[in-house]
Amino acid sequence: MARFIALWMGTLLQLCHATIYTNDWAIKIRGDLESVNRIAEKYGFTNMGQVSALKHEEGNYLHNYQTCIWKFHLLENWKYWANLTVEPLMVEWLKQQVVQRRVKRISRQCSDSKACQSHMNIAAAWRRGYTGKGVVVSVLDDGIEREHPDLKPNYDPFASFDVNGQDQDRSSTSAVNNHGTQCAGVVAAAANSSRCTVGVSFHARIGGIRMLDGDVTDIVEAQSLSFSSGYIDVYLAGWGPKDDGATLDGPGPLTRLVLQDSVQTGRQGRGSIFVWPSGNGGERGDYCSCDGYSNSIYTISISSSTQHGSQPDYLEPCPSTLATAYGGWDREEMVTVGPQQSCSTAQSGTSLAASVAAGVIALTLEANPLLTWRDLQHIIVCTSKAHHLSAPDWRVNGAGYKVSHLYGFGLLDAESMVKEAERWKQVPSQHECAEEAAIQLSRLIHPGSVLMSVHETTGCSSKAPQHVAYVEHVVVRVNISHGRRGDLSITLTSPSGTTSQLLANRPLDNSTEGFQNWEFMTAHCWGEQAAGEWTLKIQDTPSQKKDGSKLGLLFLFVTSQYYETCTEPRLAAVKIQGWASRDKASYLSAVSQGCWRSVFTLAGPCDPECSDDGCEGPGPQQCVTCLHFFLKFKNNTRLA
Repeated sequence: MARFIALWMGTLLQLCHATIYTNDWAIKIRGDLESVNRIAEKYGFTNMGQVSALKHEEGNYLHNYQTCIWKFHLLENWKYWANLTVEPLMVEWLKQQVVQRRVKRISRQCSDSKACQSHMNIAAAWRRGYTGKGVVVSVLDDGIEREHPDLKPNYDPFASFDVNGQDQDRSSTSAVNNHGTQCAGVVAAAANSSRCTVGVSFHARIGGIRMLDGDVTDIVEAQSLSFSSGYIDVYLAGWGPKDDGATLDGPGPLTRLVLQDSVQTGRQGRGSIFVWPSGNGGERGDYCSCDGYSNSIYTISISSSTQHGSQPDYLEPCPSTLATAYGGWDREEMVTVGPQQSCSTAQSGTSLAASVAAGVIALTLEANPLLTWRDLQHIIVCTSKAHHLSAPDWRVNGAGYKVSHLYGFGLLDAESMVKEAERWKQVPSQHECAEEAAIQLSRLIHPGSVLMSVHETTGCSSKAPQHVAYVEHVVVRVNISHGRRGDLSITLTSPSGTTSQLLANRPLDNSTEGFQNWEFMTAHCWGEQAAGEWTLKIQDTPSQKKDGSKLGLLFLFVTSQYYETCTEPRLAAVKIQGWASRDKASYLSAVSQGCWRSVFTLAGPCDPECSDDGCEGPGPQQCVTCLHFFLKFKNNTRLA
């Protein structure tokens, strides 16, 4: 069992101008706790506690691993850590912690609550009786002011902790550290005692994890994202790497493993919900695929729109954004929850949009507490609305979903989400298909040229446990050496013809470091078939004259099986009898429930075999629903 152990924050050691190292180390080591403590003491470390636990299986054997955080407390013993390599059967990796630059994605309150409620249908969800009751949300930020009249009735001490100080003082009362309080007010400001605002989920429990008011390391992030994961339902992070158009950064190894572990074990096995803002670097040409937090399949990345449906100047596009909430209101300063029990003004940003989204998610979880983390993503995809948002790149993917690089699948609709949650049937377990060996490339790309790779995949159909029939997420991992990283753009085209812009040119990114095992993720192929030709295209658009740069490329295809009504062997061969429309669209419309019917419109006549039960649609050649669906294999064996 792999466990993640946390260290106390050590004294900072600045070893170079750019990087600040701490006395804290993370180590993954095989053995029980007694063995871990013994080896730590042997090499001059102190074991400081557990962060998380994972199972590690090799072949037919299940190994016990401890991913520990150790504090190195004897400076004169600095050379001892290298001797850990003499324990090759026990030590898998060791990493010294560095201070990471994390910035708040400043937010402000909704300037027109009626517009906010009407277009997102929040008030309609309230009228159905949902207010977030029984749902716990924790804000990972600079702390929240627990005594503020708007927050005090819903404040939850069990969802709060001071990771920076490693104590129970969770209050934030300074004017500088007010961001967490603002976000908390958007989510769960109480209704009856409100002084400044009313939260989207005004009966939800709200906590604050103080982790930005000090040095942020991989350990700090991992501790924060895993704190009380059996109790907290939704983690709201209003921060990320610097949105300067040049930074490429994301979670460290501990945080990545905590995210992966938490969607398996959090919320009593249903999976913790992580809500992240897509980023505020639009005015600097930033692209949110360069943010490894919003770019993760385990987080719900939220974009922002003005109340008029237009694009805020700060908005970053990318294909990992799942949906949109209101977060920009034409640069007006509006009143929100402030420090020292006051109300204050705040600037707009995607952290407000993420806060609104966290409130809507709390309403949805109240409607159905049994939703898994993937159920929730499915509900967001199939209920979000595109019609109110103005964007030049709206397109319909191969599964019938309208999607945009600016807004994901559209504006969150609270009423539709709670209604869908009420009748939702849990999706099957996630499958992952990884195909990489056949598509490794090492080529020279010249300025202005294009490198293209076409890969035929079967969705790992020959490997039953990994077989992926229909796609949720697609992840492309690349290694690229390049003289100027900002000159590169990358697109991925699915077998259904959906093109995802994984990376756009970033004019301010002058880095020569390229991409080292960087994962780009797209949700734009959601619901499409995995099998077929996937085309990856990398283009070098030079900002200045230079020689060609060598590209070493590894393309890793990862998808998730999502289909909920048929077994995988049946999926591969089933078609709808008698319908003239595309087989896949007909199939999805026929065998799915609820929201799918609002997505797919069939283009064929009613199947004669269901005419006795009735067939509904806008015309005789537009059958949309049928009470019984008759499916058959290619060998004409019928399935009811």
